[in-house]
Amino acid sequence: KIIDHMVYGKFDSTQLKALNEFLPTDEELGGLQMYLKNASKSESAKEEAMSALCACEKYMVAMMEVQNASSKFSCMLFQIDFKSRIEETDEAISMLLKACEDVKNSIRLRKLMAMILTIVNQINTGGIGNLAAGFSLDALLKLNEVSIYEALSLERQY
Repeated sequence: KIIDHMVYGKFDSTQLKALNEFLPTDEELGGLQMYLKNASKSESAKEEAMSALCACEKYMVAMMEVQNASSKFSCMLFQIDFKSRIEETDEAISMLLKACEDVKNSIRLRKLMAMILTIVNQINTGGIGNLAAGFSLDALLKLNEVSIYEALSLERQY
């Protein structure tokens, strides 16, 4: 009934995983059904047959009546793990938001970007002409293409 109604109660995720692993296979279901069919001639024979089964086999007999037992176990496992997953996700999102704020409010980064803009303007215009008011981050990759001679002469000028 607990599995059929998907109420995990006192079970933890480890126990539910173990119970899910011991669900009967099709072959085991067929064997148990044949065994119970042969023993179901009278109520006392059925009770005697059930008492002769070990705990694992009794579990399999009980699970034969549960429809979609594996899916129900998966659902209960998800319910148990959901809260911790949400907390982990919230922590990661908070960390990401803090990192974004740090980048957005970084004075050092602004100074670095201003220096890069000055250097790029110097490279592109030679210090005269139309100066760019900004640049894309993709343009930073092109700084690798600047020759060492140009970089040294620009550094001296800056």
